[in-house]
Amino acid sequence: MSGRTAGSVFLARAARHPERVAYRVLAAGGAPRDGVLTWGDWADCSRKVAAALIAGGHRPGETVAVLAGSDLLWPIADVGVLMAAGVSVGLYPTSAPAQVAQVLADSGATTLIVDTAEQLAKALAVRAQLPSLRTIVARDADAPGVVDWDRWLGRGAEALASTGIGKTVAARIDAAEPEDTAILIYTSGSTGEPKGAEIPHRYLLASAESIRDSLGLTEEDTTLSFLPFCHAAERVFGLYSRIVTGMEAGIFPDSARLWEAARAYRPTLFGGLPRFYEKAFEAIRAEHQAASGDERDRWDRTVSLGVTRSRLRQAGEAVPAHLEAEWRAAGAPLFARAGEMFGGRMRLATSGGAALPREVAEYLDALGLTVLGAYGLTEHLCVAFNRPDRYRFDAAGPAMPGTEVSIAPDGEIRVRRGELTFAGYRNRPQETAATFTENGEWLLTGDLGALEADGSLRVTGRKKELIALSTGKKVAPLPIEARLADDPWIGQAMLYGEGRKFVSALLAVRPAMLRAWAAERKLAADDPTILHHPDLRAQVQAAVDRVNESLSRTERVRRFVLVARELTAEAGDLTPTLKIRRGVVAEKFRHALDALYHQTA
Repeated sequence: MSGRTAGSVFLARAARHPERVAYRVLAAGGAPRDGVLTWGDWADCSRKVAAALIAGGHRPGETVAVLAGSDLLWPIADVGVLMAAGVSVGLYPTSAPAQVAQVLADSGATTLIVDTAEQLAKALAVRAQLPSLRTIVARDADAPGVVDWDRWLGRGAEALASTGIGKTVAARIDAAEPEDTAILIYTSGSTGEPKGAEIPHRYLLASAESIRDSLGLTEEDTTLSFLPFCHAAERVFGLYSRIVTGMEAGIFPDSARLWEAARAYRPTLFGGLPRFYEKAFEAIRAEHQAASGDERDRWDRTVSLGVTRSRLRQAGEAVPAHLEAEWRAAGAPLFARAGEMFGGRMRLATSGGAALPREVAEYLDALGLTVLGAYGLTEHLCVAFNRPDRYRFDAAGPAMPGTEVSIAPDGEIRVRRGELTFAGYRNRPQETAATFTENGEWLLTGDLGALEADGSLRVTGRKKELIALSTGKKVAPLPIEARLADDPWIGQAMLYGEGRKFVSALLAVRPAMLRAWAAERKLAADDPTILHHPDLRAQVQAAVDRVNESLSRTERVRRFVLVARELTAEAGDLTPTLKIRRGVVAEKFRHALDALYHQTA
């Protein structure tokens, strides 16, 4: 064998503990029924995937795409592609057909594996645009030219039993190199055009080992799998960290049933996005506010003591013994009730994808639920992470093992190129070069930050124009804003939603359209209340809906604020080159924009 790869580490894990459970399928999370996948069964199924690919003409280095939700099909297919010396690429289940076509074309995928009729329909709608796509595999398929998943695995089993393909699979696994591209993870730049980040085997293993060592994860830990596998965090922090550590995971398809699944499965590790912790905070605080009498006093006292304790711990100061004792005595029944939301056995909780609001983090910490924040990006996932015994809620924590961080003179966060760094963007040498310093030694993150005296990294802003939602998804605003402004009713648009659960927008109505509309109704165009007129808002809503039709659910504008005036350079809203000064405009209209997230409908 030429070196450690994700495939070889997986097979060693499966050979060592073939009988141990790798995944439990959770009916409590919306799966049709409970089930299990052992490490040995996983290895057998993935070998069948590899054999079926090779029997179908798959060559080393070819790309195989997976368009599926949180389903066992995903890890089985992903590892099988690696066994065939292929490159695995995932697509978000929420992708629109045009986005599916874009990623499949850019990656050069020759095989696509989907899990549902809905996803198959997207694939069939764009298949004619994809000459490189030879095979579509789908569960319960009955469409012409589509191979049924179970029959496809059967072909793989037959090939392993009756031909020399088993030796070919073994040879491809053995020949794989740590620097070979294992997976592609698509990320959007400021233009919104997806870029395929090439992730080598050494990145997957070094990142998973860094996560394991930072958090002290072991084979005895258990976690939940419910986020899209195509996301860097779920792919690396989830799938490949589980492979490296040997952790068991409970998998389920419906994130809306997260709390049911957590109570049924009782994980020891919870890795989530800020929005899930916000929901826990909202539910627990509602119970707190509904309490009365002695029960309310207990809540108030516990939270007050807990916040004081939390701030001392964050500052690295000792917590007085009497405070610790009083907090534990007052809060014991509340800790149990709050912890039960996560199953009652959770020892570690982590959050990534966007910053968790400090109010949320401190309140949960005061009730015994410490959520460790982190910072990373697809190009180098494991940058900084708070530790169980060393954490702050105003920073992302110290650098992770194998990572060195520095701050450029202009304030940009830089990460030294190393084992945990991606190889580059597929077919984009110029954009790859621009991601690093001229000497190639440092990865430029596009984010601004500072290193604190204790070594913690504090992220202060972003140079690149991406909106990071509390769900962990990132949205490129520029192309969506341009399409909104193409509509006759909308003169300018600015998307909003950093750290929020959905995208909203500030929309400037075209003055000419507003004047004409007002004149027809004998209304004063300069009357501020006109922006609340239901007929006007209906016109603008229709314009937004037309743009939303072509977007994924994550990207769609859910709510908007209307302004009658144009954004101008004279007012400080635009740069000299007429680009929106997002921070300035957001601050001017922050009250109205933030109010969108407090609406009940």
